[in-house]
Amino acid sequence: MSHVTRRGFVATASTFGAAVGSLLHPHANSSPNAQASPALAMQDAAKKYFPNGFPRCKLGKTGIETSILGMGTGMSGGRPYYDMGEAAFIELMHTAFDQGVRYIDTAQNYRTHVYVQHALRGWNREEFFLLSKTPSGTEELVKADIGRYLYELETKYLDTVLLHCMTNGRWPEERAGAWKALQDEKKAGRVRAIGVSCHSLDAFKKCLEVDELDIVLVRINPFGKDFLTDDDPDKVVPVIKALHDKGVGILGMKIFGEGRCTEASQRRESLEFVTGLGTVDAMTIGFTEIPQVRETLGMLAEIHANK
Repeated sequence: MSHVTRRGFVATASTFGAAVGSLLHPHANSSPNAQASPALAMQDAAKKYFPNGFPRCKLGKTGIETSILGMGTGMSGGRPYYDMGEAAFIELMHTAFDQGVRYIDTAQNYRTHVYVQHALRGWNREEFFLLSKTPSGTEELVKADIGRYLYELETKYLDTVLLHCMTNGRWPEERAGAWKALQDEKKAGRVRAIGVSCHSLDAFKKCLEVDELDIVLVRINPFGKDFLTDDDPDKVVPVIKALHDKGVGILGMKIFGEGRCTEASQRRESLEFVTGLGTVDAMTIGFTEIPQVRETLGMLAEIHANK
């Protein structure tokens, strides 16, 4: 979303401001750098979004439940987040947490693990779906990665670890050692569910042949390859459905084309498209500014109210 200007988001956010209420505070006890506003004001704002609680989903057959919206931390490789600094990152995360968002998407390559750890301080870890990814290709390296991730994120387990950025249909053979390591870590209880992050249609289709797969992260929006999805979305949607029918948890990414949806109407169209499929369990969006979070929450609230 680096192509979207703050002014553009602020202008649109004002349209949905009535659904949001006043500015939201970061969690009062989680960071010495966080500035707290009255808790009552936050609670009132939360009720204006989703009076019955933020929409949640079950991820396939995993038994894992989480919010339908996730906070991504990999926009432009994570650079906007460490450039903004820890205090601003925490405020951004807590704007969503305060509204009931409980899904966090991170990865080794984003260099945001420690920021996420600090954002979670003072919150109930058990409520969160914490997803990370490994770029490693061997059994030994993946096991070392997961040990490091647990330390960096200050947690005893990860809800999901994915093989990061699969780009061809040969990934089960090329990453056989890495995949075995994920299976072992799942058996050991350090990871609850395992899967892949797919960045090509061939890689995504190959997932249909992998029975041990729990979770897939796939690029999906209605606009096609110019918005960082694969060719025609009509080619992606049937594979999503087939995997969903097998009980695989489906997570969507590139919902706003990593900033290429520069108009509010495009962002809303994409949200309506993805949520309307009925086969994408949850989605992750790489917000970099608080008005972006508020706009999307407002749009989701209206979409769900109209269902």
